[in-house]
Amino acid sequence: MKKNITLALALFFTLVSFSQQSFFKALEAHGEEAIYQRYYSVYKDDGGKQVIKGKQYQFKVEILKTQGVYSGVKLVGATKDDKSSYTIDATKSKSSKIIGYPNVSHLVDKISRKGLVVVGDYIFKVGNVWKESDGYGFNNIDEIYIRVGADVTDESEADGKKKKKKKKFGAFMGKLKDAAINKAPAECASPACKKAESMDLNKYVLDYLETMKAKQDAYTLTAKDKADIALIENAVNGYYDHVNKTNDAYWKSAEGQAILENRRRAEGYAAKNEVTLKNNTGRTIYIATKGSRNQGTELSSGASTSWNCETDAYFQTKNTKNTSTNYYETTSRKAYTANSNCGGTKLIN
Repeated sequence: MKKNITLALALFFTLVSFSQQSFFKALEAHGEEAIYQRYYSVYKDDGGKQVIKGKQYQFKVEILKTQGVYSGVKLVGATKDDKSSYTIDATKSKSSKIIGYPNVSHLVDKISRKGLVVVGDYIFKVGNVWKESDGYGFNNIDEIYIRVGADVTDESEADGKKKKKKKKFGAFMGKLKDAAINKAPAECASPACKKAESMDLNKYVLDYLETMKAKQDAYTLTAKDKADIALIENAVNGYYDHVNKTNDAYWKSAEGQAILENRRRAEGYAAKNEVTLKNNTGRTIYIATKGSRNQGTELSSGASTSWNCETDAYFQTKNTKNTSTNYYETTSRKAYTANSNCGGTKLIN
């Protein structure tokens, strides 16, 4: 009896420890060759039931490091033909953040307000991350990546499998029946996916983040931790400096200077050959070229538009007699006379 209790306690603490693994440690535990099935639709139906759909592509995860220090991850298609990828790299963007180092709970991109969280065999891409929370709060789970072949069997499930063996023939007949009526196979069919659908995933992820936050708050950074954090910060600053220097060097090169000169010429041509027409009538107007039978440019009161200064502009009116054709009619009244105010502004009164 005592032995059974000891084993049960050992299993309990193992499961708790696993569920609280840090971001990178959880991925490393799965191994470099682990494959994850992506589902791009995660939501609750009207009855509050968790639903996982949108089975699409399989991915591997590349853990990114800079001088041996974790700097981010890259999700890449598991096959050569699949070019899909998603990256959060704290050394390439100041908006990409590693949260809670060294007890990393998740990664966040503050511009897109998306983040990645790893809990057990699941990778969650969360969306609408709360700006003030560093990603500890979010509004929804956009996607879930489930490790292929994940073993989620517990004792109750094992007992259930024994009972299912007796019903094997019945299950086979059920499949035949589904095929006969062209019933589409369920997208969320793996044991790990079904287990995820049995949970409240938002709560599952938020509970994990809350636990990790407490662990991070209780942890005191060592000198090495501080050095690692500084290394990543210096790396992204160095990357931005490199990009800026590369851009500056390019625009100073013969090719860059030629492009800039072409731009200046184009802007100069536009300045000489265009006029800005500003609606000063106090109402919405329509202007078009002579004889146009299509709707021209709409200008609300005070709005402006660029116009070819060599072309006359005419007022348009709505055709209320026949709404099926010629809905807008161009009048003979000019809003602008060609070759006047070129490069300047013409008020339409």
